[in-house]
Amino acid sequence: MRVVAAALLVAALLAVPATAGAQALLPVGEADGVRIVRERGAIVVVFTSSAKKLWRRVAGRRVSVYCTEFLEDRTAEGGSTTRAPKRGRRIRTGDLTRGLDYCDVSLDARSGRRPIAAIPLTQRGAVYVDEREKTRQMMSILFFAGHLAEKRNLPGPATAEQLLARWPQLKGFLVPLAGPTETPPPTRVGYWSDGAQHLAVVGLSTSGRRLFIEYEGDVLHTNVAGYIYGDLE
Repeated sequence: MRVVAAALLVAALLAVPATAGAQALLPVGEADGVRIVRERGAIVVVFTSSAKKLWRRVAGRRVSVYCTEFLEDRTAEGGSTTRAPKRGRRIRTGDLTRGLDYCDVSLDARSGRRPIAAIPLTQRGAVYVDEREKTRQMMSILFFAGHLAEKRNLPGPATAEQLLARWPQLKGFLVPLAGPTETPPPTRVGYWSDGAQHLAVVGLSTSGRRLFIEYEGDVLHTNVAGYIYGDLE
């Protein structure tokens, strides 16, 4: 069970679904108590009182704030890295860019950026951030399945039962599926494997879109390639 790079390159068109007008709007401007505001037109990242624990992780340290805008046929990204003040819970970026869809706030560590918060600024950005996070959860299950198969020299990807037996703490998160076309409940990740060559991991976005990654041997079927490809860069 491997992520097939060639398949991802072909499939990764960075397809960002439009928000359906009949669906409830997702919240924008704040996530996990971290808020984006503007002062004199420039972006300021505010850690509210509910994000005190996150602020303690970044206070006095180098923090990157990178924001993305979805264009017609591509994305535009820009941002900066600055040292957060030790007090005040506000990071002033000086960035005057308008038309942004979401911003990623990360701790700038020697080992790379460590995500702190992803703040959507538009509905399109909110859908993207939500589906990207669900895809990351799905990929984590694939990692567990591949790791277990390798450690135990299994003939194929681990089954849901084998995963839950090895990591019982996943029971509140992982739902065994009866087949690859099933869909898990909201907030859970569904997983199915025949223990040989076929597996599927499935999630539901907050907007109700069914997200899936399915392997039949080395053939990949997915509607989240853009999120996977982006996370691999």
